[in-house]
Amino acid sequence: MRVIICGDSEVSMKFKSFDEMLLHNAKNHADDTALAYDEDGQIKRLTYATLYEEIQARKAQIEHLDANCVGILQAPSIKWIIDMYACVLARKQTVLLDPMSEAAVIQAQVLATDVETLLTDGLTAPYASKLKIAPSEKVSLADGEGNILFFTSGTTHSSKAVVLTSKSLCASAWNGQAKCPCHASDNLLCLLPLTHVFGFVCAMLWPMSQGACVSMTRGMRYIAKDCGYFKPTIISVVPSILKFLIGFNALNDGLRMILVGAGPATEQMLTAAKAKGIEVRFGYGLTETSSGVAISCGENPFAMSVCPDDDITLGEDGEILIRCPECIMQGYYKNKEATDEVLVDGVLHTGDLGRFDEDGSLYITGRKKEVIVLENGNKIFLPEWENQIAEQLGLEDAALAIKDDAITLFVGNGDGFLNVSLLKDKLAAFNKSKPFNMQITHLDVLPHKLPRTATGKVKRYEL
Repeated sequence: MRVIICGDSEVSMKFKSFDEMLLHNAKNHADDTALAYDEDGQIKRLTYATLYEEIQARKAQIEHLDANCVGILQAPSIKWIIDMYACVLARKQTVLLDPMSEAAVIQAQVLATDVETLLTDGLTAPYASKLKIAPSEKVSLADGEGNILFFTSGTTHSSKAVVLTSKSLCASAWNGQAKCPCHASDNLLCLLPLTHVFGFVCAMLWPMSQGACVSMTRGMRYIAKDCGYFKPTIISVVPSILKFLIGFNALNDGLRMILVGAGPATEQMLTAAKAKGIEVRFGYGLTETSSGVAISCGENPFAMSVCPDDDITLGEDGEILIRCPECIMQGYYKNKEATDEVLVDGVLHTGDLGRFDEDGSLYITGRKKEVIVLENGNKIFLPEWENQIAEQLGLEDAALAIKDDAITLFVGNGDGFLNVSLLKDKLAAFNKSKPFNMQITHLDVLPHKLPRTATGKVKRYEL
């Protein structure tokens, strides 16, 4: 176990496994709140000592399952957290399935990862009963704790199953703590899906590794209210959630820090947060790196400092290359070809583009597949550009994509209230203010919301 000391105070311990972390907290933070949640209008609390006892009891049950690979298909809850830890401690290959995904997607993921048993809850059980479980073979288990399989966000292609370990995830939490300290006295409100690595690490594992409290949101429709209800000191969000909270003026007075990841935010969002005296940090990472590898630490939230265990360099084309033996994935599950394509001699080729300034700070400039080169040679990062366009045109659900060599603006009209004629007039005025090669040549208004991942990223391949 590695310890970082800052002054006279202990900042972080680098745990090698979930069990080591949970046992440490059960002994050293026994009576401190691990999880806070709502029950019939009352905030209930589960201490670290009690949490460890319940995980061990559940582990004993799961060890008797005639299955090496277990899928968890549940709504985010205390039960989900206990079941997840219990499965990993019981040395099961644990597949995290997002209950908000389409049935066909979940079915494909279950079959692709050799799931033999599904753990469900009252909401997902009827749904899960219709899924076909037909593993091709028994999963072989490594020594120690079980692996965890997360699925990539799948913004430019269908998702892949990423094999991570409890050790790599604990190392990622430690890396984040070294640059962005969380304290045992903090209360982090969990607003992100735990089935995705950003939410898993930054909304649950990171605070729990420090003996802090994790408060569970009551659901998407309560997100704004829960900031006042649970009174968090930290929230981890994606840009779309931050924009929503700002729009509802829901950033509570006790909030000291916002950690933003999984996409670019706008200056407008930052200004609104800073006006309330809240520190905003940006993090950069991938599912393949067990979450964050760089976090902003100074006045400029877009200037990120590389985490201690990570070695980041740039390829000739500006692609971000990462070497981090402790945090990088074991590979894509049963997909050696895809693994070998991105993981070469221990170096992960991210597909993201970046630059370093003279102080060594890392800036994300785009993604190779989401960067278009204009006729004048200038490069534009689509997500950043579409944020600007959405703000200028007053759009809530918009995205850009290249279709038939033309820049197309896709707009979701799921509620049916969009004034298309007015939008066309605004778009025409916008185009007049831009050079020819930066004009939006096509407009496609969809009768539904744009397809997005659980973290709010647009699935461009579905447009």
